[in-house]
Amino acid sequence: MAFNKAIVVMAAGAGTRFKSNKSKLLHNFAGKPIIKYLSSLLADLKDTQVIFVVSYQKDEVVKVVGEAKNFVFAEQKVLDGTAGAVKVSLPYIGKAVKKVAVIPGDTPLIPIGLIKDLLNDKNDVSVVGSKLKTPKGFGRIKMDSKGIIKEIIEETDLSGADKKINLVNTSIYSFNRDFLEQGISSIQINKNKKEFYLTDIVKLAVKKGKKIKCIEFENSELVLGANDRAGMLECARKIWLDRADVYLNNGVTLIDPSSVYIDDECNIKKDVEVYPNVFLTGDTVLEEGVVVLEGCRINNSKIGAGSVVGPYVIIDGSDIGDENKIGPFTFVRPGTKTSRKVKIGGFVETKKAVVGSGSKIPHLSYVGDALIGDNVNVGCGVITCNYDGFKKHITEIGDNAFIGSDCQLIAPIKIAKNSYVAAGTTVTKDVPEESLAISRTPQKNLEGYAKKIKDKKSKKQG
Repeated sequence: MAFNKAIVVMAAGAGTRFKSNKSKLLHNFAGKPIIKYLSSLLADLKDTQVIFVVSYQKDEVVKVVGEAKNFVFAEQKVLDGTAGAVKVSLPYIGKAVKKVAVIPGDTPLIPIGLIKDLLNDKNDVSVVGSKLKTPKGFGRIKMDSKGIIKEIIEETDLSGADKKINLVNTSIYSFNRDFLEQGISSIQINKNKKEFYLTDIVKLAVKKGKKIKCIEFENSELVLGANDRAGMLECARKIWLDRADVYLNNGVTLIDPSSVYIDDECNIKKDVEVYPNVFLTGDTVLEEGVVVLEGCRINNSKIGAGSVVGPYVIIDGSDIGDENKIGPFTFVRPGTKTSRKVKIGGFVETKKAVVGSGSKIPHLSYVGDALIGDNVNVGCGVITCNYDGFKKHITEIGDNAFIGSDCQLIAPIKIAKNSYVAAGTTVTKDVPEESLAISRTPQKNLEGYAKKIKDKKSKKQG
């Protein structure tokens, strides 16, 4: 496909102000890496070529960005500044491209409307600026008395009255392709930083009498990348709250919206109630009438209608049926699937457990790699011993079976329907229908034992 517009995404830097070994663009921002927001947005611009300039941790960045028909990647092998980043992108830009926008990779909130405006802009150079009460940390856009851009000054080069300028450079631009190619080759290296600044192209445009425009954008939080972790958290907080507002307006009750964190992929139906300090992540679905109490984390899971998730429950990669009761302090691990009116109670852990309608695992049990029928009762402290040191094995429990407290079920094992397992039993053989399995060492009472111990202690003390 022949593109006539292009976007260069600057994704090469490490983000030193984050004081991290991980690229700034890979840090979690309201549920996903910072760069993922921009790449998802740009993938929808089918008529626009997108060149991601990568360098630091390039393999990880490329993986997160993902694939799209309009994406290409250019490597900036020497980190020699923003102009250097744009320069390495030029050979990748299609011959038919006339307009090139430049966007930093750390602008997850940039509106698609602004990007389209830049790509359709008629000026030789356009710069997006925004006014800040406290402009520290950003370069400034210097204007003349007629409101025409004179230059962009990096913060490290500010002096005198220029420090009072509050119109800051967002590092978002658009250029006519011909002038961009000419200007890049004319930029001189900054002697202090030993880098080529893309901002210097504005001075060149002024000298050559090119048409230059400052697009002043009011909502600075949408166009300014986070300079540090504190700034990133401030931006992320806005995303979390905006998502919460959407659900509040669609019939969901959030007891404290400021402490509920909902990923973009989640789907929450009406009449759901979510209590404070809850994380809903990944492809999670909460059906109508679900109640999620405080302190829970639900990831890539479906919770059926009318179910109650008790306090401090973790549910991951699972499918919970309608009218279930889960928790408190329960760990539902991937592969768990429950039918209607199932109870998985306090301090229970499940993994790859399929649980039938009306069955109960009330407390203090581990149930893994298990197939449990309908109306089964699993007593306190029951363990499915599913691993023999080499491979996992299945435990099958039939309908209406009753497993007493503190039993060990040594898989592979089948406990047929309507059967009983007595408390304290270690089951090593299949249990037939309507049978009782019991395995206990005969009890012995040693009379007078306590008195003998007491006398022995008295002699030692004497």
